[in-house]
This record gives sequence, C-alpha cells and structure tokens, in this order.
Amino acid sequence: MNKTPRLSIRKQLILNILWFSINLQYAALLPVVIPIQILLFSAPGQIGNVQQATFLGWLSTVASAISLCMPPLIGTLSDHTTSKFGRRRPYIVIGGLLLISSSPFMVSSESIAIFLLGLSLLHLGNNILTPAYQSLVPDRVPKEQRGAASGYVGGMTILGNVASLGLAVVLLGGINQNSYSKSAIHAGASIYYMVAAAALCLAIIITVASVHEEPLSPDKHATAGREEKFLVRYAQWFAHGWKAPWRSYNFVVVFLTRSAIMLGLALFMTYIEYYFARVQHLTNFVQVTALVAVLALGGGVVSGIVFGVLSDRLKRRAPVVCVATLCMSLTSLAFVVISPDYIIWLWPLGVLFGLSYGAYTSVDWALSVDALPSLDEAGEALGMWNATMNLPAIMAPLLGSLILNITDGFGQLELGYRLIFMVASLFLIVAAVSVLFVREHKTTHQPQKSHASQKKEA
Repeated sequence: MNKTPRLSIRKQLILNILWFSINLQYAALLPVVIPIQILLFSAPGQIGNVQQATFLGWLSTVASAISLCMPPLIGTLSDHTTSKFGRRRPYIVIGGLLLISSSPFMVSSESIAIFLLGLSLLHLGNNILTPAYQSLVPDRVPKEQRGAASGYVGGMTILGNVASLGLAVVLLGGINQNSYSKSAIHAGASIYYMVAAAALCLAIIITVASVHEEPLSPDKHATAGREEKFLVRYAQWFAHGWKAPWRSYNFVVVFLTRSAIMLGLALFMTYIEYYFARVQHLTNFVQVTALVAVLALGGGVVSGIVFGVLSDRLKRRAPVVCVATLCMSLTSLAFVVISPDYIIWLWPLGVLFGLSYGAYTSVDWALSVDALPSLDEAGEALGMWNATMNLPAIMAPLLGSLILNITDGFGQLELGYRLIFMVASLFLIVAAVSVLFVREHKTTHQPQKSHASQKKEA
C-alpha cells in the first residue's frame, strides 16, 4: 500500500469543511431550537415545566432510535463499495440528500407527526453521511498528521457549533418567559432550517468535487464464493464489522469512555435551556443559553487545533482527554450549586468548558483513529464508534425525564434539573479516569492488517 501523502493546510480545510456544515445544522437543535419549537405543540404553561421536558425527552429518544443501527451498517458498506465514484462519497451524497429533504418537514410542521417525520429524516440522513465522511478523513490523512487533522476536525466542528448557535439566537432570541408568539417561533425556526440546508448542500458539493478517492478494486475484498448473492456477502461483511473491533482492547476502552462522555454531554445539552428558564428564572433564557455556548465554543476553536498538534508531538492522547474531561465535569458541577445571585460566574465557566471541550474534541478523534483495529476497514470500526453518539442520544433524554418526573412528584422540579447536571458530571468523571487505561505507545507502529488482507495472505 502506498504511503498516504501529507496534506497542506488548504487540503486539510477542504477535507474538513463538511464538519462545519453538519454542525451548523445540528448544534443548536437540541439546546435551543427544538425546546422552543415544542412550545408550538404543547399546552401553554411555564417554560421548562415537567410536561415540556418529558415531551422533549421522548421526542429526542424516538428520533435517535430510528437511526441507531445505521452507522455500523453504512461503515461496513462503505468499506466494501467498489463504485467508480469512491467508497465514501456515494453515502455522503445520499445522506446529504436526506438531510436536506428533512428541512421542508421541519419548516412546515404544523403537527407533531410531521415534525417527528422531519426529525427522523434528519437523524437518518446524518447517520448515513457521518459514518462515511468520518471514514474519509483517516483514508486521506497520514499517521504523522492525525493530531493536526484532529485539530481541524475539532476546529471546524466548533466553528459550526458557534455559527449554529449564533444563527439560532438571532432568529429566536426574542422569545422570553413573559410572552412569545407562535408565528415568530415558526418563522425563526423555518429560516434556521433553510440556511442550514443551503450551507450543507454547498459543503457536500465542495467535498465531493475536491476530495478524490481511489476506487476500491473489485477483487480486493473478493471471496471464494463470488457467485453468492450480494445480500449474503453483505451479511458476512456486516457480521464481521460488528465483531472485529471488539477484539481490540484499546477500541473497547475508547468506545466505552466516549459513550460515557457523550452521555454526560447529552444530558447537559438537552436540558440547558429549560434549566436557565426554570432554575435560574431568566427572562431572556434563549439568549443566555446561546451566549454561554458561544463563549464556551469560541475558546474551543483555539484549544482544539493547539492540543491536536501537541498530541502529535507528544505521541500521547489519553492524558489530554483525561484533563479536558475533568474540566468539563467541574463546569457541569458548577451548574448544580450556582444560584441566580451568582449567575455571573457562568461566563468564565463557559470559557473553561469551551477550552476543555475543544481539547477533548480534537484529541479524542485522533485517539479513536489510533485505536482502530485496521485502517483498511476504518468504516466498520468508526461505524461502531459513531454509536457512542446515538446510544447516549437515546439514553440521556429517558434518564433526564425519569429524574424530572420523580422530583416533580415531590414538588422539587428545580432540584431535578440540578440532579441532571450532577449525573452528567459523574459520567464525565468516570470517563476521565477510564481513558487513562488506553494503552498508548510512543513509537510509531504500522496499523494492524485488515481481516480481508490477512485472509488473502493466508
């Protein structure tokens, strides 16, 4: 196999531009846009009441469950696709079309059924596009540039987050506790979805046109039973895709660690807007939610690139992830104890969270690629790795709704929101300790050969 050529800054930016658009569409959905849109479907009442929070939880769970098994499936398929268009790009296009087609349903949603259909299409499209796209990155990045590439992944991700939250606050920042207009909510949300879809379409065109793939030779993964039907061959590939990564100790540790981190962050992001409305009693809770997030993520852009490059030079990722995760857990704990009288402390805490999140986002990607059993079949393992986002997206709303319903039964709904952030902190602390069990080596080593390659040599 030829050595992967080094990438210039321009090629790094082109390779990672789609991360910006994906996060532009996604980042503000859960913390800002969807909680506000729920007001269109729920009975009037104080914002952040238990009915709205429970509705938010179940809505997020149902939409995420629909696409739960897609990442491993798409990852496995993309590893074995022999299209002249490439292994990854066909699925990037298909997923992108589904993401863009979800916008009309989200825009014109006058009933919860239509809104759920649009949200399901959005999740489905994202879970087709993302596994293929995230496999395209290690395909094109040499080992000695993984940390730097991880910094670009983290930087573009966070820039997309900042742009998404900024757009949401411009369009929906006028919604407040005292009064809100359903027509204003509908108009603001509609513009948000249309702008995000246009940006995504542009980024997909740039990626497909500018990032070239070497088509997979049809005989590279050939089997003795060439005459078998495609579905039979695919079933064998898919079964291998589910089992093979679990034979790698590092993959298992990174998978479980990242699952815990994503669960903590999912709890944090799902209920943050209702927390500001119900616990901190802020009239302009939408603006405050977005501002805290923008402050946090702004610091993350710088730390993401810096720590990504630093991890390449140190050849150690786990300690950076550990420290970053501990800092995020401390910030989450602060939300448990801070009262409305000391809300000013949320601003510096937001910056600390951002610096930590940027370091985590960049270095974690490189750590995950290092833990792959084989780069030849990266889609299979990264598809499983992508499940670390889907499973928490299902579990977090259910866990949060359970906590809120129990505490509301005792007339302590505000305590329920604080307990959610405490549980989030505990998951982050457990993850920070667990990641130190990853076995890292300072010496450069060759990636493990793929299952198919081993079979061919035998």
